[in-house]
Amino acid sequence: MSDYSDNDTIVALIKAGKRGDHGALTRLIDMHASSVHNLIFSILHDNSVVEDLAQETFIRMFMSLHHYQFRAPFRSWLFRIAVNLCRDHLRKKKVRKIITRFQVDENSGEEQSFIDQDQDPTAFVQNSERMRLISNALEKLPESSRIVFVLREMKNLSYEEIAKTLSWKIGTVKSRLFRARRELADLLGPDLEELR
Repeated sequence: MSDYSDNDTIVALIKAGKRGDHGALTRLIDMHASSVHNLIFSILHDNSVVEDLAQETFIRMFMSLHHYQFRAPFRSWLFRIAVNLCRDHLRKKKVRKIITRFQVDENSGEEQSFIDQDQDPTAFVQNSERMRLISNALEKLPESSRIVFVLREMKNLSYEEIAKTLSWKIGTVKSRLFRARRELADLLGPDLEELR
């Protein structure tokens, strides 16, 4: 089991970090840096701000760690910080861009999952028609729909984790995710056939 998924390791690092162990804080950052960068990029699709917002996420993590009470998974707590920073950025700059990675089995045409492979997101951004169609549709989704969609389909958070990340009820998560998927399908419309 990797450090990233080893909850006992994360708990131990958090406790050490609360005691002022800077090495533990550095390990926490190293373990989550890729996911935080990818989450921010997935919401904003703007490489020029990803590094700054990721750094701000970890600064706020550092400053607020003493408030973390282990009620929510650490990843959800950390993602909430990143999502709130992205929301602030969207409000300030009125940025309305998002991109995701969509995968279709070339042999069967079956729709696969939206994936996060913890690699440089730009490596997945191709000039394909499929990517253009998905990207254009996602740009038009309301902010809350895009964020819940990214957290579920790209970051693979459970409904419970999303609820804690966004401070929503689980029913709200499910209804907004359903709405986001429906809105995406409506926006794609006849173009859905081109994705098969």
